[in-house]
Amino acid sequence: MNKKAGNADEYFLSRALKLAKKAEGLTSPNPMVGAVVVKNGAIVGEGFHEKAGKPHAEVIALNNAGESAKGATLYVSLEPCSHFGKTPPCVYKIKESGIKRVVAAVKDPNPLVSGKGFEYLRNNGIETKYGIFSTEAQKINEIFFKYITTGMPFITVKEALTLDGNIGYKEIKEGTYISSDKSLEYTHYLRFINDAIMISANTLIKDDPMLDVRINKSDIKEKFLTKKWTKIILDPDLNTPSSSKIFKSYGDVAIFTSNDYDKVKVQKKKLLKERGAIISDVYYNIIEGKKLLNLESIFKKCGEFKITGILVEAGPALFSSLIREKFCDKLIFNVTPYIFGRKNGLDLFGLLNLKYKEKIIFGGLAVKKIGNDIFLSYYPEFERKIIM
Repeated sequence: MNKKAGNADEYFLSRALKLAKKAEGLTSPNPMVGAVVVKNGAIVGEGFHEKAGKPHAEVIALNNAGESAKGATLYVSLEPCSHFGKTPPCVYKIKESGIKRVVAAVKDPNPLVSGKGFEYLRNNGIETKYGIFSTEAQKINEIFFKYITTGMPFITVKEALTLDGNIGYKEIKEGTYISSDKSLEYTHYLRFINDAIMISANTLIKDDPMLDVRINKSDIKEKFLTKKWTKIILDPDLNTPSSSKIFKSYGDVAIFTSNDYDKVKVQKKKLLKERGAIISDVYYNIIEGKKLLNLESIFKKCGEFKITGILVEAGPALFSSLIREKFCDKLIFNVTPYIFGRKNGLDLFGLLNLKYKEKIIFGGLAVKKIGNDIFLSYYPEFERKIIM
């Protein structure tokens, strides 16, 4: 292929990626996908997958193109599906439309179907190509890639902290939000693009949050009114008050607790289930002499609930467990322009006991500035695997 054609592939595929992102937060458990139909250098149809259960991006784009799709090139951000789900395989529609060439950013990561869409197209005389902007395509769908290959949710740990590493005061003080209003709005957007929000019972009892999504932008408001999300509480002893605000705000409440019960805890479970809580029992782990809920069991259960992405807003104990046990796919620090000092501040890192000279490395830094606040996004360099 000559350079001019190669540049055209990049141009139109970048358009498909931008279209895909329009549905961020709405397609779970499906991926975000954008598609563009091009003939003689001009776009004749395009579309994106708006929500699970609705038509796929390729179908929308091809329907918009109509007869112009014959002999055209289809640009799509992910390999076209070749299996039946809630909708028929997209490769059938592509074949019927008369498309002669398909350019995709990346293979479908599902090990059951990866490469089969391309194989079907090639077997039916349609030229295929993929690998352009593959890194960008994977990042857009990082939640889907993790979930579909492991059955486990993509875990984003988000912390608001001061310049000296505190997440608040040791003693509760009224009006001590350390994030600005604009930063809080962005945090709520991070909630929106995930399926669930997770906190510990300690945080729930201390703050009594609603754990809902509050965004002022009208276009997003309309979208999230149709989205279902889950509020997850890690509560070994079922100390969650039945009067908590989480039962009054939109969304399911899932509580994970230990599998040991006495009469008092049995009664607590009864009251919480009456409020609509979904309660799951898990085993304890003994870590450094402390009894902690088994995080692996919790996240596996979340995967079974088809929760693909979780935003964890953790206190020091939960934060240290997530990092130490490597249950963190992405780490976001909302750094605020304050210093509380060791005496007054609640140190985020105080319970993260690392050995002498031991360190945890982070990479892939992205920076977002909001007023005097800064959001730093990192990927922990555990054993992260990318499906190509």
